[in-house]
Amino acid sequence: MTMSKTEQTLNDALNRVAVRLGHEDSQIEVHPAPSTGANYTSVLYNAVLKNPEKGNINLFAKVALVGQKMRAADPFKIFDTEDLFYKKLINIYKQLEVKHNVPEEHRYVTPKFYESSLEYTKEVMVLEDLSVKGFATYDRLQSITWDFAAKSLENLAKFHALSIAFAEDDPEEFRNVVSKLKQGESFDSLKNYIQNVSATALRVVKEENRERLAKFTTEILNKEVFESYFQKHKRTFITHRDYRQSNQMYRVVDGKTDVVAIDYQTVQTGNPVADVMYFIFTGSDKKFREQYFNKSIEHYYEELCKAFKRFGLNPEQVYSREDFDYELKKIKPVGLLSSIFCLLVITADKENVPKVSEELVFDDFAIDPNDLYIERINDIVEDYIKMGII
Repeated sequence: MTMSKTEQTLNDALNRVAVRLGHEDSQIEVHPAPSTGANYTSVLYNAVLKNPEKGNINLFAKVALVGQKMRAADPFKIFDTEDLFYKKLINIYKQLEVKHNVPEEHRYVTPKFYESSLEYTKEVMVLEDLSVKGFATYDRLQSITWDFAAKSLENLAKFHALSIAFAEDDPEEFRNVVSKLKQGESFDSLKNYIQNVSATALRVVKEENRERLAKFTTEILNKEVFESYFQKHKRTFITHRDYRQSNQMYRVVDGKTDVVAIDYQTVQTGNPVADVMYFIFTGSDKKFREQYFNKSIEHYYEELCKAFKRFGLNPEQVYSREDFDYELKKIKPVGLLSSIFCLLVITADKENVPKVSEELVFDDFAIDPNDLYIERINDIVEDYIKMGII
């Protein structure tokens, strides 16, 4: 049977991994991994290098499946940033943790990296399969819980603090790495999509709130306003930019929640508060925010300060509470913006999510709203009215 291009790309990558690990004689077993609507640009696989004598190696692979129309978006290099993250940035971060004797339990954890290829239309990433260690992806249709949110925000704080530790330790190399990352969010390639999803939000929001939301959506359709939400105001951080609940793998062992962030395709420079707002508002319901919104903000900054101190940094000097509060005030609207931008897809029924294919384009993500989306977006609009932001 003839392999498809995707299957051949995967097979070549797995064989390279096997040779490098001395597993040439191992049997390679591959199974498709469902994305359940959490991924739209890659085909996912679980694989095992099976060897009774050497032991099995469990792998997770993603192979790009992106057509020319989406690739035409400027820029669209699907795994370039993630490749940089795993081959360079995370190694710098690990060296910093060793240099400063950061205790193991406070170090930033990522899946083990095995292989990547950036060959055009044959891009592939091969990583550790965390599911065999009991980790699972958080259900995008369920609101986050406090235990999960607290651990995720602690993890995010570690990630953000590492970028400042890097900048303080080696400013020149930091500038070099940052120059290779996307600088904030680009408006031009997303304008049509923003218009479409904004129209959907306006269609389903309560009539008494529609005028307020319309004013906000008009503002974010201004290029300068939109891009300002993802730029630094006080200090440049390296941010995740897709830190939603379904991009976390988690497990609970003896009542303790462990979280490992995945998917570093969108890492860029910008504002750390944008990651926090994105995580909370794309992953929580009204009940969670009523109980834990303010607590989440406080918890994040407390954990950020703890992480700074592990690197011998004084929070008041590198990113003070005054700086954080200033940026929080500036960046709070990102929660609503991200909800308009992402919730249609995040809340989509599993049978209605866009199918991964080479024909997929950004406009395909502007799908019809379901009841969960309507409930979530209305609750978020009311939150922003209560906060006096719209």
